[in-house]
Amino acid sequence: MLLSIVTTQSSDSLFQLGNTYYENEQYETAASTYEQLENDYSHEYLYLNLGNSYYRMGELGNAVWAYEKAYSIAPRDQDIIYNLNFVRSQVRDRIIPPDNFFIFSLYTAFLDKTTILDISVLGGLLFIIISIIYLMNSYLLIPEKLNSIINSTLIFTLVFLIWVSVDKYWKFTDINEAIVISTSVDVRSAPIQRGENVVFRVHEGTKAQITAVDSGWYEIILLDGKKGWLSTQDMRKL
Repeated sequence: MLLSIVTTQSSDSLFQLGNTYYENEQYETAASTYEQLENDYSHEYLYLNLGNSYYRMGELGNAVWAYEKAYSIAPRDQDIIYNLNFVRSQVRDRIIPPDNFFIFSLYTAFLDKTTILDISVLGGLLFIIISIIYLMNSYLLIPEKLNSIINSTLIFTLVFLIWVSVDKYWKFTDINEAIVISTSVDVRSAPIQRGENVVFRVHEGTKAQITAVDSGWYEIILLDGKKGWLSTQDMRKL
């Protein structure tokens, strides 16, 4: 416990030191300080400040990466949303996703705006409600027709939460994404650097899904379906 307290105080001091560097417009030193913390800690404000530092340094790719990390932790924080949308608007390779069916869009928005903790809290509240309904049924306080409607609603809600939990878990464990941090880089048809195998070019801040890894190379696919290989040095995994 004592070691935990000392470590927490040390990390808080390092975070405040980074903030001081940032306020004094020493953005590179601030970013370096935040990166030291990022190796051991994960917090939305740490990534938010890191993104601010990188943006001030003119490193758009790293700024997008940091804001994306912050957004994954706190998807409803308005400062994070604003900053992420702002830097996304400056990415040269902006890819507009196709319109989805209305219900699917609502589900995607719900999944995007919730965290594992949110789902856990909703699940806990649901089980409390189920327990209360069970106790009320024991004393025949609920009419049979109303009870049937309530049970159906609770079962549907429970199945939906389980589905969302599995979907969220799959997204975090199986989908590997990365941000391009190089200013401009060629995407190649194979994991080898030859002039004749360039298929297209991407710029910093572009987000891509990693589909394969091969000795210093990522096979990536963009939202519009374009596919190719990039050096791991040109990307930063989320």
